[in-house]
Amino acid sequence: MEAEAPPFHALSVKDALAVEHVEPRAGLPAEEVSARRAVYGPNRMVESRREPWWRAFARQYADPMQIVLLCAGIGCLYPLKQVGTGLLLLLLTLLNAVLGLRQEGKAAAAVSALQQMMIVKARVRRDGQLAELAAEELVPGDVVLIEAGDLVPADGRLVRSAGLEVDESALTGESLPVAKDAETVAVADAALGDRVDMVYMNTNVTRGTGEFVVTATGMATEVGHISGMLQAERDTETPLTRQLARLTNQILIVAGVALALSIALNLSRGNSFNAVFLAAVAFAVSAIPTGLPAVVTTILSMGTQLLARSNAIVKRLRSTETLGSTSAVNSDKTGTLTLNQMTAVELTIPGRRYVVTGSGYRTDGDIRHAAGQPDIPLEPFLLPLALAGDAVVRDGELIGDPTEGALVVLAEKGHLDVVSTRQRYPRLAEVPFDAAYKLMATFHRMTDDAGNDVVRAYVKGAPDQLLARAAAVVSPAWPPPCSTTNCASGTSPRTSGSPRRGCGSWPRPARTSRRPRSTRRPRSSTRSTS
Repeated sequence: MEAEAPPFHALSVKDALAVEHVEPRAGLPAEEVSARRAVYGPNRMVESRREPWWRAFARQYADPMQIVLLCAGIGCLYPLKQVGTGLLLLLLTLLNAVLGLRQEGKAAAAVSALQQMMIVKARVRRDGQLAELAAEELVPGDVVLIEAGDLVPADGRLVRSAGLEVDESALTGESLPVAKDAETVAVADAALGDRVDMVYMNTNVTRGTGEFVVTATGMATEVGHISGMLQAERDTETPLTRQLARLTNQILIVAGVALALSIALNLSRGNSFNAVFLAAVAFAVSAIPTGLPAVVTTILSMGTQLLARSNAIVKRLRSTETLGSTSAVNSDKTGTLTLNQMTAVELTIPGRRYVVTGSGYRTDGDIRHAAGQPDIPLEPFLLPLALAGDAVVRDGELIGDPTEGALVVLAEKGHLDVVSTRQRYPRLAEVPFDAAYKLMATFHRMTDDAGNDVVRAYVKGAPDQLLARAAAVVSPAWPPPCSTTNCASGTSPRTSGSPRRGCGSWPRPARTSRRPRSTRRPRSSTRSTS
């Protein structure tokens, strides 16, 4: 009996590497990679067997209404000898079959094109060298390096991590990125979302860097198990298919009863059997709604085009109507009922609040203030949002942490070009975000108001952590800033309260600040919400 695979999340880094027989600094040698690929196969999902075109065409005639129209067309050709009507009915069945087959072909071509566009690259260490390879070439035991913006190419056990966070919403439904660490998870039967020392295929790295040893590839991965279950699922009848089948049966029953009654009545009146039979068949054919399949096919084709404009691909024509017949949807929230996007809706600085318009990661919004308030420059408050983070937003698409993405979009809405700002003030050093101290700091070389070169630290984190470390805060009468001593003693005319609470109002949970390292007096502090 084959031994059960060890739970890699419960193994130490040393034991996991020993199981895969790999040295992390050197990686796998080329000959070992070839041997393992022969055993495990390529790192991709197994595609279901492609249906031949002739079988797909014949399947279009499995529809009950198609069968009725086909029989009616043949009946019109013989014995009724109505060639025009018979050919028209047969052409209608052919048109329905071609439209259905064409739609399925377009859907298959679209899926194939998407797969070609989504070729994932992976940075792998092999033979002591770092190389960039297609994810399909990975094998168990490969040592892979990942960073913010990467798609995890396979399941693996972390060997090293630095501020690593991974968005696993597509796999677990968790709305926020999960902090990952190489420390061993002691519980052997831990849930998938609690295995913080593992990374999984097709999840997105939002922050930090990491290195992991591949433990599963292809269909052996967690997402591969899901793919296998979906492929094993049999096609079920759609509500529209069931309704049309029921209507077809009713029409056949009515036509059959009418045929029998017509023959019986006309024979009882002394008419010849041939004349009676031809009249009864014509009567039964006329009861069939010959235009119904063409109308249904046309409407469904229009529906597939509307869905295609919304980036939805329908593989079967009849599936277009399924959502319209849905009476209840059982789903978790993340990525289904919501877009898994965060948006800053309010900006608060000492003494003022601004409403932020727009939604998602698009920058077409504004920062608005109440009438009667004089304008003050917001750039000092927006600079930390642009500099103290790693998220990148392009054309409404986010690469990185959702919270950082919301702050970057807020800076853009304040007419700050984040890309050029980061280029002008390159990062000299950083303190990565850590759940222990709940903040992130970046250091940039800049010029102060007097023209002197300074190195400023921009900090983003939880308000309680930043305020506990702050030597001074900004007063609502900014400028100039007030010291915590003056605020605490009440000498500032517009402030009161303890130094830890600050001079302004901080009702929401995110805060950023800056400090020039060439002086002890802070220049400004800001607070943003999301």
